[in-house]
Amino acid sequence: MKKILILLIILALSVPVFSQSLDEVEASFQTFSDETASVLPLMTNLGLNWNDAFSGGFPHFGVGLTTGAVVIPLEAFNDIMDLTGSSGDLDALSAMGGVPLPMYTVDARVGIPILPLDVGVKVGMLDTRDFLDSADLYVNYTMFGADVRYSVIKGNALIPEVSVGAAYTYLDGGISIPLSQTAQSVTIGSDVVELSESEMLFNWNANVVDLKAQVSKKILALSLSAGAGYSYGFSSAGGGIQAGDVTLNGSPATDAELAALTTMAGVTINNEGVLVDAENNGGSLRLFGGVGLNILLLKIDFGAVYGIPSGALGLSSNVRIQF
Repeated sequence: MKKILILLIILALSVPVFSQSLDEVEASFQTFSDETASVLPLMTNLGLNWNDAFSGGFPHFGVGLTTGAVVIPLEAFNDIMDLTGSSGDLDALSAMGGVPLPMYTVDARVGIPILPLDVGVKVGMLDTRDFLDSADLYVNYTMFGADVRYSVIKGNALIPEVSVGAAYTYLDGGISIPLSQTAQSVTIGSDVVELSESEMLFNWNANVVDLKAQVSKKILALSLSAGAGYSYGFSSAGGGIQAGDVTLNGSPATDAELAALTTMAGVTINNEGVLVDAENNGGSLRLFGGVGLNILLLKIDFGAVYGIPSGALGLSSNVRIQF
């Protein structure tokens, strides 16, 4: 976590004075929204990605903890950094392929009586302001979801286990990055909105439905798995400049003036800053797989997921008690 936040600090310190037209700001965050739309479904697939294709019918159950990270590709941030003339400083993040977002969920599964089904639920909440000194630089998210899997092939010593499933996940999150130059300005027509004590804010939310197929095979104490899935997210993503103080043309801005600018510009302009959000639904294919270690009731999994066409990569681990 600390390494990830250090990288975000490097990104923040590279941003010079932000003084652009609203059209340029909107276009940059629209690119962020476009790129993120295909990554959001991948983010929601952390959690409940256990290595066994099927946990077994009732009374089988399991509960555990999944931790991991999904990397948002640099393409999502390039236009915003180009806008400020600092895109070259993204090299600090290029080795990781983008901006990594840490995530975790508490997972549980239970088998359904009679039918070859298991049902899982997951929930995860993170706000780094709860345990870091900096309230300006933070990552936060809320995620909860559920899935159901149907055992197509039970599997035996020679044949792998195969299942198909469907899931729903809700995700809401964001990144706030303090700017090295806290005085920023955005030109809207003939007006100039000036923002002090500023932070760059990226945010997103998504409702994601998912279909998947998975195959797994146990070999002694190991379990191997692979699968593919398709997720579609009803999403919005954007951001902007969040400010401690907002003035208009050099004078304190009234609520009425900011409301009039909001109506004229079609984006949110208020005492908290200038924020641009864009709805951008999108789907993503993914490939996933992993390896697990089974020690009696203790299961330890390591997995990876790769998004198509976004190229986003997610890595996760899971520790659980499973009966």
